[in-house]
Amino acid sequence: MRRIAVGNGVCMITEIRKETPVLFPQLPRRRRLMGVFSLVLGVALFNVWISGQYYRIGYAVSSTLEEQRNLKKEQDLLKTEILMLRSPARIEAIAKAQLGMVDPKTERMIRVR
Repeated sequence: MRRIAVGNGVCMITEIRKETPVLFPQLPRRRRLMGVFSLVLGVALFNVWISGQYYRIGYAVSSTLEEQRNLKKEQDLLKTEILMLRSPARIEAIAKAQLGMVDPKTERMIRVR
């Protein structure tokens, strides 16, 4: 818009122009540089944090796998011990030695028809 002073402080508009709206206002150069620097610094710090998380999770997975292997070995040992404790020969030896049981005689057996 252009104004022309006609006289006695009176202004007259001679031309009207439509101004395009400013989507991104111009910032001073120093402020733009600080914004870019802040963005780069934020990305760098995020990258450091992500790599720390990567290593922390890797160590956690490694220790969990080691614990799983140890528990599997312990489970196998316990299964072997269960099989050994359930063996008929062992049960018979304990029955005879500690409980004083003997093999039944044939005349004491009762046949069920």
